[in-house]
Amino acid sequence: MVFFCVLTLLLCLFLSSLEAIIFCIVVNFVAAILVWLKMQAVQPLEGVIILAPKQFRFENSTRLIQGEISAKSRLIGNSVWLYIKGFNNNYWLIITANSVDVQSYARLKRATLNAINAVELK
Repeated sequence: MVFFCVLTLLLCLFLSSLEAIIFCIVVNFVAAILVWLKMQAVQPLEGVIILAPKQFRFENSTRLIQGEISAKSRLIGNSVWLYIKGFNNNYWLIITANSVDVQSYARLKRATLNAINAVELK
């Protein structure tokens, strides 16, 4: 959100007409809302993760994601960015270390590393 505020201020410095300034503010506000909604969708607050060999399942009250952990998944800091290849759709899901217990997080990291390394070994 801060990025869009700074971008709006910088763009407004170079615009001379009032209509262009208002248009710039509205467009950046809409873009910020869309980015915020997308980030909320990929980073759920609660849910259940079920890991099976070669399969991943995530459920909460609003979403059901099932598929295979892809090699596009990444371990970034204290979070796991999962790219799940489902039957018809692909999903991004961000799981942070403090949102699950230590043992579940270790299993999730291991499964992600196995998925990444399986492609590199081929």
